[in-house]
Amino acid sequence: MKGIIALDCDGVLLDTHSAFAQLYTKTFGKELAIVSPKSYSAKKLYGVEFTPEEHNQFKTAHEAEGWRMMPPLDGALEACLMLHNAGYELVCVTAMPGRFLNDRLENFRLHGFPIDKVISTGYDPIDPTNNPKKQTIEALKPVVFVDDLRRNLKDIEGEHTKLVFIDHGCHDEPYHNGDVHYDAKYPTLLEFSIDFLAEDNRIVWIQRPAISTG
Repeated sequence: MKGIIALDCDGVLLDTHSAFAQLYTKTFGKELAIVSPKSYSAKKLYGVEFTPEEHNQFKTAHEAEGWRMMPPLDGALEACLMLHNAGYELVCVTAMPGRFLNDRLENFRLHGFPIDKVISTGYDPIDPTNNPKKQTIEALKPVVFVDDLRRNLKDIEGEHTKLVFIDHGCHDEPYHNGDVHYDAKYPTLLEFSIDFLAEDNRIVWIQRPAISTG
């Protein structure tokens, strides 16, 4: 393998917004319509306000099946297959609760993602602005780490890890303030992968020794 590419899941690989709407309809029998297209929050995207009872009902439904029913984001599966076929090991690094890791793997396998390892980092219970993925990424030492939340790229040290921010252009992205370093920004994982592999192939071609035909 050429190395590890670490990928966030929600908003990079899987479409949490569509999954929210599907589960809402299944739970309450009502269809949702988008009211705020550039919202980071699914509830704001669809204009949903839960009562306490509805919140508990939806949470129960999500824990029962929500982690296994998320659809891929457009181009995400194609991007992962490209990266995998190019010789990279794909590892999902997510802050989701660890007890649902098997559900996430099942979700990946359902869609054919070439991902066999999922790492749960959890969140900082004292300061939610701290990067919960910092230690994991620094220990994993991936070639690339891709995330759609700037906080999760914050303060990561590692000269050999390229940090890529997937920017959905959301006006209410959490933790968007502050000076967070990243090496590149793309609207989708697929667009990043195309550029990354084009550059990767160019470097391999330059470094490949010439073959004498004489």
